[in-house]
Formats: sequence, C-alpha cells, structure tokens
Amino acid sequence: MSASPFILFGNIHIITMMSILAVSIFLPLIYKNKSDLQKSVMTKIIAFTLIAHVVISPYKDLFILENPYNWREVLPFHMCDFSEIFLAWFLLGGPKILYKCAFFWGIGGATMAILTPDISHHNLDYAFFMIGHGMIVIGVMYATVALNNRPYARDILTVAFITACILLPIIYIINLILGEPANFWYLMAKPAGASPMDAFPEPPLHLLVLIPLAIAMFFLVYSPYFIKDRLQK
Repeated sequence: MSASPFILFGNIHIITMMSILAVSIFLPLIYKNKSDLQKSVMTKIIAFTLIAHVVISPYKDLFILENPYNWREVLPFHMCDFSEIFLAWFLLGGPKILYKCAFFWGIGGATMAILTPDISHHNLDYAFFMIGHGMIVIGVMYATVALNNRPYARDILTVAFITACILLPIIYIINLILGEPANFWYLMAKPAGASPMDAFPEPPLHLLVLIPLAIAMFFLVYSPYFIKDRLQK
C-alpha cells in the first residue's frame, strides 16, 4: 500500500506535533523530582536513542526506503544531526557548551523542522524525521528541566559564533566538495517542502537573510529566560 501524501498541518501532522509537545513537557516534569539513579537511567535512554537515530538513519535512507537517497545526502552533517550528536554527548558527560548549542539549535531549528518538515509522504521517512527532531526537543527539555541546565545571555553570541563563523563555512565547503545533491543546512538550495525559506532570495544570497534570522531566533528562544531574570531582580 502506497503512503499517503504529507499534508502540512493535516491530521497526522497535528497529532505528531501534539505528541511531541506532550512528551517534551511531561517527561521532564515527571523526572524533575526523581532520584539520581532514575534520572541517570532516563538520561542514558535519551542519549542512546539520539545516537541510534543518527546511526540508523543513513542505513534506512540508502537500503530500506523504496526510493533511496543519494549517499551524498545522508551523511550526518545537517544541523539537526549536530544537535543530536552534541546533545547525546552532553548527556553522557560532555562539556556544557554542547548543551548550549543543542538548546538554541534544537528549540529553534528542530521545532521549525517539525512545523514545516521537508517530507513528501507519511511513510518510514516521515516517522524517522519526526522521531529524530522530536527527540532533540524532548532531550533539550529534559536536560533543561529535569537536569537543571539553562543558557545565559552571553551564550547567544557564543553559539551564534560557533554556528555562523565556524560550522557554516565548513558545511558550505563540504557541500561544494560533495557536489549535488548535497545540501546540508540548506546552504545550496531551499527545502523541497513548504518553508519560510520560500520567501528568501535564491542561494547563496539567502544567507544574507538566513544568518540574521537564525541569530534573531536565538534571541527569541532565550527571551523567556530574559523575562524571568528581569522579573526576579
């Protein structure tokens, strides 16, 4: 049986988003007051789920899907791949900068991907896409609420620098070296599905809009902490 076409904000999409939202809210709240041992177990479960998704996804894309991807498309260089890797690394004992990057990338990027997925049908690809991006949001919320982590205002510029001045040029060069259809971070072409990038100039001029918009998104993501800190003074 062929998969049904993906409908933006259709019933399946809405149910998926509501499920991710519910888990990302209630799982961290449930574990916030659990014992250290219980938190440790759930932390490892989330971390290894993220790692498993990063490892299994390329295999699925190349060997399981009815219409497999080109190998140049499935290397783990998308921003959400970095979010999964950084978040899993942090949860398994890595430095806190990994959490800060995953926080801003995850709440901003993964949330936008869930709202406007670059997916054509409700199939295995859709399931993996939503599981991966959903686990980023769930993992970030768990690390924030259950494990008592948070970003600070100075982290906005730090993560923006890492993103725009270190990683973005590297990813752009990787895209050039690999050639089509490599399009990591959508630096070479806009997403195939409907997205806010449809209103941007054509690549590479879209970077003139994309980079400032990404930094503005970081500030927007941080705004609840800004408001909270101001009210507590």
